[in-house]
Amino acid sequence: MKKIAVILIIIALSIAAKAQTEIHSPSDPNFSMKCKTGQYLRYTITSNEEPYTVILNGIRIGSENGKKLEIPETVHYRDKDFSVTEINKEAFIGIETLSAVTIPSTVKAIGASAFKGCSALKTIKIGGTIEQCGKNAFAATAITKPIYNSKNLVYYPANQKEYKINEGTEKVLEYAFSDCKELTSIVIPASVKAIYANTFADCDKIESIVVAEGNRSYDSRNNCNAIILTAENKIIKGCKNSSIPNGITTIGRIAFANIAIQKIDLPNTITTIEDSAFYNTEISAITIPEATTKIGENAFAKNKKLGVVNFNATNCETMGKEHPAFEQCQSFTSVNFGENVKAVPAFSFKGCVELRYATLSNKTEKIGEEAFAECTNLSYIEIPLSVQKVGGKAFYKSGIYEPIYNSNIFVYYAGEEKQYNIPDGIKIIAEKAFYENENLKTIVIPNSVTTIDDYAFNEVKNLESITIPNSVTKIGQSAFRYCTKLKSVSLPNSIKTIEKETFMGCNDLKTIVLPNSVENLENNIFYWCETMESVTLPKSIKRIEKYALNGNNMKYIYIPKGTMSQFKSMLDPEYHNKLKEK
Repeated sequence: MKKIAVILIIIALSIAAKAQTEIHSPSDPNFSMKCKTGQYLRYTITSNEEPYTVILNGIRIGSENGKKLEIPETVHYRDKDFSVTEINKEAFIGIETLSAVTIPSTVKAIGASAFKGCSALKTIKIGGTIEQCGKNAFAATAITKPIYNSKNLVYYPANQKEYKINEGTEKVLEYAFSDCKELTSIVIPASVKAIYANTFADCDKIESIVVAEGNRSYDSRNNCNAIILTAENKIIKGCKNSSIPNGITTIGRIAFANIAIQKIDLPNTITTIEDSAFYNTEISAITIPEATTKIGENAFAKNKKLGVVNFNATNCETMGKEHPAFEQCQSFTSVNFGENVKAVPAFSFKGCVELRYATLSNKTEKIGEEAFAECTNLSYIEIPLSVQKVGGKAFYKSGIYEPIYNSNIFVYYAGEEKQYNIPDGIKIIAEKAFYENENLKTIVIPNSVTTIDDYAFNEVKNLESITIPNSVTKIGQSAFRYCTKLKSVSLPNSIKTIEKETFMGCNDLKTIVLPNSVENLENNIFYWCETMESVTLPKSIKRIEKYALNGNNMKYIYIPKGTMSQFKSMLDPEYHNKLKEK
């Protein structure tokens, strides 16, 4: 009887142990386990090799929430002890019964909104050191006192307008003040060594920022009302009363984002304005200094009152391809370029739909790719004689419908004529100058043109024929790509290289004769030319790239008499039966 009883007890304990976990396939990283306070907690294995770790995802559906929660340091699963190192985002969001939580020493990170909306939560006990805490991790809880952990400030509740961080604090975590929308004053003690761009995210009403004397990492020199990363001369957080001292080189990411600052002067020492630095402020005018070389994405985006930009940066890089620096500035009507500005950065004013006036410098040499694209109210611009290079789609879908050019370079055409004569004297047809024009059937190129830049006639889908004069020495890559109705092309004897994809997608092009000057054929020249029947190659050819003639139904490759061995040495065997001497 005793043996039977022992066996029954062992069986019962085994069943109870199995009931604490969910049975999954060996490859499934997810499981549940009962903790000391009775809840079944959900985990995901984050490392199945030593040290074994899991992330805590919350309470299993159907499990009793309870008032208290004690998160274990380790959970035993599949004969291994896994350390609980992280609480996942939204893990316990909205559990209104939860009033006290104990977090073990193994947990180093708490995800965004992990305890958000736990309206009864008053007490948090942390056994170790939290190094990361996501946005709104403790928002809308009953916590009324700051959460300090070791020497880190983890969270500050939104119940005071003024606050001085405790002496001895070394790190103020990201989003520590993210719930403090009414905070007006903050004092940073000398002990603080680490503050992050998002530490004061959404603290839009701050009026006073002071870094205590003696802080070796940060300062607020000259009563500037900002936090400056001393070693880098970088402002990481400003407020609506900030000024920027001379010597500052960088305005950090989101430093002034969403702040009702109305005026700011950037000193000549500023070289970098990072992403969203002045996003959604109330600045009405801004002058970009000459020294500025980099402006990040959305740097001044959604500034509803910004009307005028004085752009003096002489050597500025691309300004955000996906999210242009001045995107959605509803009052932005005018940009003036300083007399020393040589280049308008790519994407710089793309999508500025209210922009009406742009005055270029007489020293401007380059207009970057899509610099004024989609500026639908920009109806006129004068191109100085100094301009030598214009990037693709610089004025694409702008409000300019008259041809844009100077005596040297033809920049952009968006007209509705079926035939257009490029003016005499023009030397360069700029990149994508005729891009996607749906009306043109015929283009006359004057003898003055020497260069047709990349993609110049790309997707001019109704273009039927074109004659290129002998003055042209360069035709850029993809120059006639997807000119789907192009039937005939006359190339000059001055061309040495047919660049890659030059006639790609020209479906109506059946035959073409390459002039005696051509020496090199790049890849995919006639790719997707579905009706292509033949190409005539000159004796002057020295190099043919492997895929130069691929991607079509070409039947014949005509070559001069006596050159069969020459061309067989340059072409793969699959083309040899197409070679015909004549």
